[in-house]
Amino acid sequence: MQDSEKMVFEQHKKVHLFHTDAAGRATISALCRFAQESAGGHAAELGFGMEWLAKQGIAWVLREQAVRVLRYPLLGEVVRIVTWPTRTERILCHRDYTICDEGGAVVARGTSAWLGLDLATRRPRKADSFFHLPAHLMPGSVFDQPLPVLSPPQGACQSDVRTVRASDMDALGHMNNLRYLDWTADHLAGSGTGPWCGVVIRYVREVRDKDGVEIRHAVTDQGEVLLQMLRRDDGKEVCLARIELEPVG
Repeated sequence: MQDSEKMVFEQHKKVHLFHTDAAGRATISALCRFAQESAGGHAAELGFGMEWLAKQGIAWVLREQAVRVLRYPLLGEVVRIVTWPTRTERILCHRDYTICDEGGAVVARGTSAWLGLDLATRRPRKADSFFHLPAHLMPGSVFDQPLPVLSPPQGACQSDVRTVRASDMDALGHMNNLRYLDWTADHLAGSGTGPWCGVVIRYVREVRDKDGVEIRHAVTDQGEVLLQMLRRDDGKEVCLARIELEPVG
């Protein structure tokens, strides 16, 4: 296998009942889970997997991700995830993916930015201190434009408060990134905003077991949802998101 071929990784996943919503469609968090599991498999194959990083006192942490859904796979479908690293910058390692159905049609595409968290200091490490791949061999991004700068919602917002529970936590001692998507879906479910066709989410700081989090959102004049989560004890921002809704009719 040539080095350029090693830059692309493929994996198949089946949509099970626990991946779906009440309509039997895979959720956005399930699609992101597929992508992240494939990313982990590829990182291990390239020599930068979780176990290797742990020996260096480092852990992969997701900083930002975006996904655009063209069609939600249904219960029982098998999808093919294709993923590859695209570039590094300062503390971030960027990775993209496509998800295709059994006929080869793209049903979703996405991008993500990861950092290597120093477990002793809880601060990010410079990417080039532990991640080494030839830049000229890394394929390009699935998106033509860079991700937008995210802004908090303005004006009157709908809001609610949730508490981080043990089931939200991961092995790093903070809330798992996929739970932010689940919380966002729960928060928006009763607001009449309708199904999503895309999301961009940026994780700003950690929340831990028993932390209270305020979730607030507003709909823009363009029909997009701007969402923010704030830590209740100090009011600090936890994450920002922009959700694109499926057209009505």
